[in-house]
Amino acid sequence: MTAMIHPWPDHDLSPVHPRPALFHGLSKAQMRHIRRPVATVPYRDGEPLPRSGADAPFVGLVLSGALREDRATPEGGTHLLALTFAGEAFAPQGCDRAKGTLTAIGETEVLTCDHATFEHLAIAIPRLRLNLLHLVQDQLAQAQYWQLLLGRKTAHERIASMLRCFYQRQGQPDEIHLAVNRADLGQLTGLTLETVSRQMRALEKAGLIAMPQPSRVRIRDLNALTDLTGDAPKRRAA
Repeated sequence: MTAMIHPWPDHDLSPVHPRPALFHGLSKAQMRHIRRPVATVPYRDGEPLPRSGADAPFVGLVLSGALREDRATPEGGTHLLALTFAGEAFAPQGCDRAKGTLTAIGETEVLTCDHATFEHLAIAIPRLRLNLLHLVQDQLAQAQYWQLLLGRKTAHERIASMLRCFYQRQGQPDEIHLAVNRADLGQLTGLTLETVSRQMRALEKAGLIAMPQPSRVRIRDLNALTDLTGDAPKRRAA
């Protein structure tokens, strides 16, 4: 695996993926300063990111592809905890990250920065450390949301919430890319494979989504899908 300096353009990643939260509020000059010491590392499908040593990322940004985070179970298996999509940054999670494994889904390219390099950059650009704090806080808020999803929501609310969340995180594309299978989605939502498939088919039959491929979902009625999440206030009858 060969690291290389990534030829970032002066503009943001793309119209679909705006500048990641890790780089909010930074000037073009500061971004150029950051680009010099960071590296872009390609990963093959199923290849894990290093968890320790000089190659382990302290913070990273997924440029293309996606990452999955799995944790070993007492029974000897693994459980999918989270997904990181293209355009999203990930930050250290202390002891929890040491127990988990980050793995590439498909051909994936990750912008990485080790701890020492980040500390050097944060001294020169204090806003970078504040952005990292906000990023960690956002991750904690998202983890709390998923706990709410698992603890209080019905099956159809969980699937609707997951699809809306993926739609927003992927930049509201024409089609959501479901980078994992139905069993993995079941692990994310605390449902069985059969329940996930049944709920997806029900949403398709109701006209809220379309599934041109098993790994692709087109949102046809976002308002109705949002109503099913259980998050939106109930609309009063006229």
